[in-house]
Amino acid sequence: MTRREVLKQMYAVVVAVGASSFLSFDDLLAMDKGEIAKPNLVWLHGTSCSGCSTSFLNVEGVPLVDILTEYTNVVFHPDISLATGHQVTDMLERADEYKDFIFVFEGSIPMAMPHACMLGDKPMTYWVDKLVRKSSVCIAAGTCASFGGITNMEGMVTGPKPLADFISYQGIKKPVVNLPNCPMKPEQLLYVLFYYLKTHNTPELDDEKRPLRFFGNTVHERCTRHDDFTRKKFAKKIGDEGCLFYLGCQGIVTKNDCPINGHNGNTNICIKAGHPCIGCAGKYFPRKIMLHTYDDKRPNERFKVIS
Repeated sequence: MTRREVLKQMYAVVVAVGASSFLSFDDLLAMDKGEIAKPNLVWLHGTSCSGCSTSFLNVEGVPLVDILTEYTNVVFHPDISLATGHQVTDMLERADEYKDFIFVFEGSIPMAMPHACMLGDKPMTYWVDKLVRKSSVCIAAGTCASFGGITNMEGMVTGPKPLADFISYQGIKKPVVNLPNCPMKPEQLLYVLFYYLKTHNTPELDDEKRPLRFFGNTVHERCTRHDDFTRKKFAKKIGDEGCLFYLGCQGIVTKNDCPINGHNGNTNICIKAGHPCIGCAGKYFPRKIMLHTYDDKRPNERFKVIS
C-alpha cells in the first residue's frame, strides 16, 4: 500500500466522523509533510472502568494507533503507552515542556477520598490540577468525566467530581468539551480532535459544554419509533412494537445522536434493539429507577414526566 493510499484510508475516517467540512485531503497531505503542527495529547484515567478507552480502541476503518500518531503526538495513554512506573510520572511532571497539548480525562475525580485513585505516590487531584493548568484544551471522555455517571450513583462515598466541575472548583479557566455516553463514542472524540487540529478551537458547544453537532437534539426527536409516539401506540413490554415511553425510555429527555450514529460503528443502539433508551448521555444517569413496566406506579424522582 502506498503512502497516498494510506492517507486516503485515513481521510475515509475523517469523512465518516463528519469532519470533512473543515478538514480537507490537502490538509492531511500538508500534515504528512510536517507543514501543520500536531498537538500533543495526554490521556489519564480517574475512577473509571476504562470502558471509554476500550470503546475508543474499537474505532473502525484504520487502526487507532495510526490515527493518534498521524494527527497527534501521544505523550501518554494508560492503555497503549509502553511507559510504566517512574517513566510515567516523570513524563507527567514535565508537562510544562509540552507546548499546545490536549488533555483527555476519563472517569471522575474522587474529592472526598483522594487516596481512592492514585498515580505514583500522588492522588489524581494533583495530576489533574497540574495537567489542566498546562493544557490548551480539556476533553471529558464519557459520562463519568462529563457528569459523574456511574461513579456518582447513589451510595458512592468517594465524592466524585466530573472534570469541568473540578476545574471550576480549582478556580482554573480552561476550555472544556464534554463527550458524555456510556461508553464514549470514538467518532465524537475524533471529530473534536480534528476540529481542534484545524482551528485550535472547540466546536460550538451547548450549556453543558457538549458539541451541538452531536447533542443538539433529543433521541426522541429523531427516534425511529417517533411515529408510534404521535399515534399513541405504546409498547407494554420489551419486545413489543410501539413507542417505549411507558417502559421508562429516556429518549425524550436525553440529547444524543444515537439515531444517527449508534455504538460500535453504528451497529446498534438501545431502541433499535427493542430496549428503552437508558439516557446514558444524560446528566442524571444512572437513575435510581432505570426501567419501568407499562403500569408501573413508582414515582421517578428526577423525571416526573416518566412517572
